[in-house]
Amino acid sequence: MTTVTTVTTGMTGTTGATGKVPAPPGAPEHTSGRISPLRRTPLRLFLVCLVILVAAVPWRRGAFYTGGTDAVVVLKAALTLAAFGLVVMAPSRGVPWSRLRAGPVTWLVLYLGIATAGAFLADEALASLVLAARLTLLTATIVLLFRRYPSDLVLSALTGAMLALALVSGATGVGSLASEGRLYGGIPPTNANEIALLVSVPLLCLAWRTVQRMARAVETVAILPLVGVLWLTGTRTGLAAVALGLVLLVAMAPRIPVPVAVTGVLAVPVLLYLTFWTPLLSSYLTRGDSAGILTLNSRTVAWSAALDYPDTMVEWLLGHGLSVKVIPVSALYRNEQMLDSTWISALVQAGVLGSAVLALLVLTTLVRVLTVAQPLRPLLLATLVVLTVTSWLESGMFDTSVTFIAFLAFTMTAQETGHQTGPATAPETGPAIDAGRSA
Repeated sequence: MTTVTTVTTGMTGTTGATGKVPAPPGAPEHTSGRISPLRRTPLRLFLVCLVILVAAVPWRRGAFYTGGTDAVVVLKAALTLAAFGLVVMAPSRGVPWSRLRAGPVTWLVLYLGIATAGAFLADEALASLVLAARLTLLTATIVLLFRRYPSDLVLSALTGAMLALALVSGATGVGSLASEGRLYGGIPPTNANEIALLVSVPLLCLAWRTVQRMARAVETVAILPLVGVLWLTGTRTGLAAVALGLVLLVAMAPRIPVPVAVTGVLAVPVLLYLTFWTPLLSSYLTRGDSAGILTLNSRTVAWSAALDYPDTMVEWLLGHGLSVKVIPVSALYRNEQMLDSTWISALVQAGVLGSAVLALLVLTTLVRVLTVAQPLRPLLLATLVVLTVTSWLESGMFDTSVTFIAFLAFTMTAQETGHQTGPATAPETGPAIDAGRSA
């Protein structure tokens, strides 16, 4: 009888007693289990993520860029350029150019080209060109992040920066709960839905870690306060989308942890009680106006006007440019309204051709996610589904916005890891020694 000792290093491409399949030569190390908004990341990376988020959130409520320059426009542009410069000067530790998959960028460039062509024909070229340049610079910065840093570090820093920005903005705007009934941002003055989005992505990440049994105690405990912040924002679309994302995370888990299963079982009677025996849930959903649910809060007024906005076949095909965010409407007490939908906005800004390009981008991304190995697949799918669902009732998924930053970052991660079909190694494990016997 001979005793054989096998040393497993915990790195991708090694084979030990666990029977894991070696990764092909040149494949990146599986580090998806290290993604966490509470993980310590390089200061430069965190600052870049925080700066692009600060530059993307609105600094003035109800104001949209329609041309010209002022202090806010110049400062936002300077912040984005500073972030780009920090990334350019960072050492390369991410995916080599030969393996960097930036397929979404091709779709985005095509979309911007269509929208810009439509803007030229509609005599709204200048403002649209400025917005296209901002979006191009932001896209280049995010792509370079994946060239300079591993994807798990990028997502950890991004979700951590989102969490930090949400907490600062929400804490400085907590007085809005008394005046508005919802949590709005103070510094910067973000919308309630924006705070909800900033919280939702880190929340999904922490929930994913908990379901996958990778979370530390502090990460699991942090989930409940984030749900509370999400509730205080009063966002109905965001809350429903996050609930769907949480269901996907649980449904795709190989094994559901006992605490998660117990929490899910206990949540059923609690939700039934809140729905049928208290006015809490119904007042939250209706905001005191049940007709608002049926009419989607007058969004359909803008959507109907958007369908009648193009006058020519060229405008139907190419749109009017990225600067069109408010259109004329025929409604009581107002004659114009914001386009509260990414897809209706795309139809007006880039026409049928641009909308088709974006639809193909989202569809191919979701298909790519299905090829990603565990445990990363549930996180990517849940997050991208939440962002896509939210985009139907909120604008900005393909604009200089938090939604776009999150969408492109998670899409880039799916592109980078989508070709991997082998199982992932355990996160952050050190050398292990396993003894076996052979005759």
